[in-house]
Parts: sequence; C-alpha cells; structure tokens
Amino acid sequence: MARILPDHEIAGLIGKLILGADEKYINPNGFELRLGEHVYFYSTGEKKTLENEQYLRVSPGETVIISSLEKLDFTRDAVQKIYPRQMITAFVTPTTTMMREGISQAATKVDAGFRGHLNWAFRNSSPQEFIIGYGEPLFKMTFFLLDANESPRVAYGDGETHTYQDTEGIKFSVRRNPVQIPKKAIVASSFNKLDPKKQLKEAGYPFDHISVELTDLHGKWEIVSTDVKVIKEAFKNQAIALGDKITQETEAVSKRLDDFHDTFLEKVDGLFQKKFLWIIGVLAAAFTIIASLCNYLREQGIDKLLILILGIAGGAIILVVTYILAHRVK
Repeated sequence: MARILPDHEIAGLIGKLILGADEKYINPNGFELRLGEHVYFYSTGEKKTLENEQYLRVSPGETVIISSLEKLDFTRDAVQKIYPRQMITAFVTPTTTMMREGISQAATKVDAGFRGHLNWAFRNSSPQEFIIGYGEPLFKMTFFLLDANESPRVAYGDGETHTYQDTEGIKFSVRRNPVQIPKKAIVASSFNKLDPKKQLKEAGYPFDHISVELTDLHGKWEIVSTDVKVIKEAFKNQAIALGDKITQETEAVSKRLDDFHDTFLEKVDGLFQKKFLWIIGVLAAAFTIIASLCNYLREQGIDKLLILILGIAGGAIILVVTYILAHRVK
C-alpha cells in the first residue's frame, strides 16, 4: 500500500532523485521546491532569467510561469536503485506562506517516471506587488512510495503523449487550437455581450476593483451630468426670459422716444407759431400807432426833428416790449 515518505527518507532522495536540492528545505512529510532561473510573464509574453541575489517582482493581477530550481528524476531505474520494485509519485501544493501573501496557486501531481524541472504558474491576487528572491521556496512536494502492484505499467515518459519529459527552463503548453475553426463549430456563452463593468468584475483582482471604481465614477458622472443639464436648461430659460424682457424694454423705450419726439415737435411747433404770431401782432400794432402818431404831430406843426426823435424812441420801446413778450409767451 502506498505510503507518504517522512523527512528521514526524503533526505535519502537528495542528490539521487531530487537534484540541486538543499536539506534545510525538508519538512516532516515533504520538501519545499524553490524558484529557479527561468520566468515567463504571461501578460506581456516576456521571458526573463534570474540569478543569485536577484528578485522576481509580480504586479497585482499578474500571472507568471516559473521553473523549479531543483530537478526531479522519478524514472523507474533511478527510483528502484533505492526502492526495488517500487516507484514514486508526488503531489505539489502551495505553501501556506505564499497563500498568506495573496498568491493563487493550484495543486498538481508529478507522475511516476517524470524527469526534469517542474514548471509552475501562479497569480498575484493581492493588491500589492509580490517580490520573491531566486532560490526562495514556493511549493511543497509530498512523496508517495508505490508498491509494485500500485506502480504504473507505462511510466511517465514512455507514452506518446508524455510531452513534458526532460523539461528544461519553460516549456509551454503543447495544446494548440487549430488556426481556422468554423464559427458554427464554436460553442460559447454570450460573455462578450455582457456589460463591460460586469466582465471586469468577473475577471477577478484587480479588474473587479476597477469595475467598482468605474461603476462609482459612472454614478457620479450621471449626477454631475444631470446637474449640468439642469443648470444648462436654467441658463437657457433665463436667457430666453432675459432676451424677451430686453426686447420688451427696448420696444417700450423706443415707443417712449417716438412719443417724446412727436410731443416735442408739436410743442416746439406750437410755441414757435404762438410766439411768431404775438411778435407779428405787436409789431403791426406798434407800427400803426407810431405812423398815426407821426401824422398827427406833423399836422399840428410839430418840428420834424422832434417827430423823428419820438419815432426812434417809440421804435426802441416797441423792440424792448417785443423782446420781453417773446420770452414770456409759452
């Protein structure tokens, strides 16, 4: 019956089945695999290499594929040198340290017969940058020793589909979609028709946070937009009312000016006519009186010089009287 290997038996695998390992990473019932030199940034398609004293930085929401520092050799020949007629399989799980720091990882297994460096993907689900140094532990491996009747007939690496045997560095998925797929052959949901905010929310961190922020921002924008619309309409209505009022006031002022103009002309014309008639009347009457007076004096034998002086004096008096009457008549 399969059994889990304890720490003292795991120590016997180092240098034989676990190559490049350090005994200080042995746990009571497992071994911690460390970050190797090869890194692939899934979102940007960049390949990077790490060296001693260097650190890997993973941004929030970013996914990376890494290679293990240790190399495994679970081939039948290598294992049976230690455990005759038996084989080893293992389960790889995230360390609790990584989970405490917001790193999302999935558990997997290493088949009996596998040989090579492990590739592993993890995602930074925390709101902060995740930094880990070259050679730091990332995963925990638990070893299961299989009896002869539990060992596989075809070990990993001996089958045609065992494409990850002898992995060095990063080896990408061998599954590839056909270049040309008829649309009628695709079965999918209407996810692409969802509201973009809902798509972001379902995409996980940090996109769900962006969705919340966008929704909140959209709500505030609608409030501001409504307020602006109300203000715009108010200004428009006020402008219309003000325009109507200005038009009315302009028309009223224009009418008052026209009325004043007509009244002024009438008064000026009446005043002019009135004064003109008074002056003509006074002058005619004065001229008649003076002429009659001069004739009378001449008939009485008054000296002509005296008559001339009296005529001049009378004319002067008439001019003064006419001037006074012209300024008093309204």
